[in-house]
Amino acid sequence: MKLYSLSFKVDFGFEDILEAIIESGKLDILGYNIEYPKNDKKENIAIVNIYNENNKKLENNLNIIKNYLEIDYSYEIKELDSDKYLTSYMEYLKPFKIGNITIVPNLKDYKDYYNNLEEPIIYIAKQYAFGSGTHETTYLALETINEYSLENDIKTKSIADIGCGSGILSLFSYKLGARNIFSVDIDSDAVNCSLDNAKYNDINLDNVIFGSSKDLNNMNLKFDLVVANIETDILIEIMSDLKKLLKENSCLILSGILLEKESYINNAIREHGLKIINRKRKNDWVVLLLSL
Repeated sequence: MKLYSLSFKVDFGFEDILEAIIESGKLDILGYNIEYPKNDKKENIAIVNIYNENNKKLENNLNIIKNYLEIDYSYEIKELDSDKYLTSYMEYLKPFKIGNITIVPNLKDYKDYYNNLEEPIIYIAKQYAFGSGTHETTYLALETINEYSLENDIKTKSIADIGCGSGILSLFSYKLGARNIFSVDIDSDAVNCSLDNAKYNDINLDNVIFGSSKDLNNMNLKFDLVVANIETDILIEIMSDLKKLLKENSCLILSGILLEKESYINNAIREHGLKIINRKRKNDWVVLLLSL
C-alpha cells in the first residue's frame, strides 16, 4: 500500500491554525502529525504532514486549506511507503499521565509500561486522524474530566462524548469508573477507531454511535456530563443541541476553542443561558466547564 503526504511548512505557532482546519472535519484525510525540526539555519518552524491513500484526495484537501489559510506557508506532496510512515509517526507519540491514569499512544512504549505499571493505563492504538491525547485540546479535555471526577461520583453519572474520534475521552471516563457512556461521531472511521481502541483495552463501550448531538436529542437522551472536543465554529453551531442534552445540575465541557475565537464562543454561551464554572488554557487553546 502506498501513502501520500501533503506537508506544510509554517512559522512556529501557526501550526495550530492548520490543526484547527484539520480537526474541523472539513478535510478527508487518513491522518496527520506535526514536526518541529532542528536545523542549521536556526529556523523556528513547524511542519504539518497530512496523509491520504491517494493523490487526488490530497489535492482536494490542499484546495480547501488554501481557502482558509491566510498565513505564509510552503508545501509539497510526496509518495511514501506505508510501513515507514507508520514507524516514523509512532516516534512522535510518548506516554503521558492525567491524574493516576497513564495514556500510551505508542505500541513499543505500551508494552514497556504495561509490564511495569500497576496503575490504570489506556492504550490508544489507532489515532492517526482522531487524536492521541497529546494535542492541547484533548489534553485539556482529559484534565477537565479528571477534575470533574474528583468533585463528583462519576460512577453514577451518564456521559456523552460528542465527536469521540479515537475514543480517548470515553475510555478515560471508563477508567475513572463511568459505565453509562454514549460516544458519537459523524465520521464512520472515527466510530470504528473508538471501537478498536476499546477492544485493545479490553473495555466494552456499549454505545458508540455514528451520528451527532442532534441524533442523541432525537433519542430523548439526557446526560450528567457532556463533553465536546470539536473545532470552535462547530461548537458554536451545535451549542443549542449540546444544551438540550443536559440534565438539571449537569455540566458541559467544551474543548477545541482557539484563544483568538474565545470571545465568539463566550457570546454563544451567554445567548444560550449557560454559565462558565471553570476555564483552563494551554498555549493557544482553551477548555471551558459550563453549567445550566
